[in-house]
Amino acid sequence: MKKWIIATMLTSLLTSLTLGCSNQSGDSGTGKEEEAKPTVESPLRINSGTNAPTNAPDDHLDEKKHFADIKNLSPLFGFANADGSQIIVTGQKAGLEASLSKYGNMIGEGGKTYGVRFAKRQKGSEQSNGRDTANNFANLEGYIFDVIDGKAAPNETYYVVNQQDFDLQSLLEITSPVQTGADAEHEAEEETLMENISLMRDRDVAQMWTLAGIGSGRKLYLVRFEDKGKDRLFSIALFNGENFLFRDYPAVAEDDTSVWRVDDGGEVSPDMFPLLLAAETKQGLLLGMSWWGAEGVDSFFLLEDGENLGELDIKYGRYTSP
Repeated sequence: MKKWIIATMLTSLLTSLTLGCSNQSGDSGTGKEEEAKPTVESPLRINSGTNAPTNAPDDHLDEKKHFADIKNLSPLFGFANADGSQIIVTGQKAGLEASLSKYGNMIGEGGKTYGVRFAKRQKGSEQSNGRDTANNFANLEGYIFDVIDGKAAPNETYYVVNQQDFDLQSLLEITSPVQTGADAEHEAEEETLMENISLMRDRDVAQMWTLAGIGSGRKLYLVRFEDKGKDRLFSIALFNGENFLFRDYPAVAEDDTSVWRVDDGGEVSPDMFPLLLAAETKQGLLLGMSWWGAEGVDSFFLLEDGENLGELDIKYGRYTSP
């Protein structure tokens, strides 16, 4: 009975928060009109994701919907130059010019898409300072793409795709977090949500932030749990409209200088975790995220499989230390 009551409270609370977030608009996402908001009826199932996704595709999924194919995900990430006119894809072997000419889009900045055209392979320069940053762009070895549809955000990370392998219509609108300000009612809702997550995970929540609203009825959170001695824990938490799914990041703190990342001071904050994209797949929701640290940024994919959030093998790292 206690678990049912908690689940019912969370269902009502998350539905309220989602409605508040989905009313926002901005430049992010694909610009598609939102679908009707689903009715949440089933109790929440709480899962701590630690394994890779294993669910098989559902043959009964709506064939009219658009899905990204995780089997054909591109391994190509890059970042923009100082004026946003080009991006460079680093970390790939030589001799890919012919295959890269087929790539015509990139995704970033909260799901915003751009047209790109492969230009050339750039040789590295001895003048390079070894940083993967816009001010060292001309000195790095990598593949150059011209941005032909608008301007990219300087120095930001982008994901390069081929429309034959990645259906851009599978992308979901990403909305910015609700701005709480002095809204006492919203602050009370957030506090109740923190209390209930603490009960579900059997660990007190120290802080919680909304990272983004996703499409209609889903929200992404960053949850920092209270320390237990040297044990540290934060989670990326997804409310998918029915269930809460977690991707846990535990750590053992030998000191508070570097716990999860070098010189992180044992802290996390929402600005460290920009959401690059959110897309529907037949296996579940696909999230492309970045994690900024003191010396660089790592980009990765999380995939919902109905029971947890698993991390895929496709990853990208940039060394940006001053």
